[in-house]
Amino acid sequence: MPKRHITSFLSTERNRLTGYVRSLLSDASVDAEDVVHDVFLKILERGDSPAPEYLTAYVYRSLKNRVTDLYRTRRPSVSLDEGGESLLDILKSSDAYEEITSQEGQVALFDALEKLSDIERRVVIANELEGETMRHLAESWDMPLNTLLSHKSRAMKKLRKHLTRRSI
Repeated sequence: MPKRHITSFLSTERNRLTGYVRSLLSDASVDAEDVVHDVFLKILERGDSPAPEYLTAYVYRSLKNRVTDLYRTRRPSVSLDEGGESLLDILKSSDAYEEITSQEGQVALFDALEKLSDIERRVVIANELEGETMRHLAESWDMPLNTLLSHKSRAMKKLRKHLTRRSI
């Protein structure tokens, strides 16, 4: 089939196709126009397009398959802890952020870390200070991800309590 037939189909049906893709997407971070463009680019690159009477069905099926592929390849996001709070957030909210560069501030932070259980301290240090992902820690330590998330959540609550009470 000539490429001009495909491009004319795209120009006349673009709004309808984009609306169809939007109806399939539950995630606003994916642009429907990009999906339509991607599918048409693949069709044009293949060269062996379907006959004109089957083009509409072929395009709609290709769009549905592309959206399905997007959802299959997307990695699920994992919350780092229930509150979404990081060590940096705790330091900023406890007015310790500016003082953490001083010797006294660093001693207070290490004192707070020493108050944690061994596993809580290891999780906080590995995730917050060394930048390891929770998923990687769960795999390398052979522990369930939710268990590590619970330990980190409890550790962050203890650090917040200790640092705000102490108010470095």
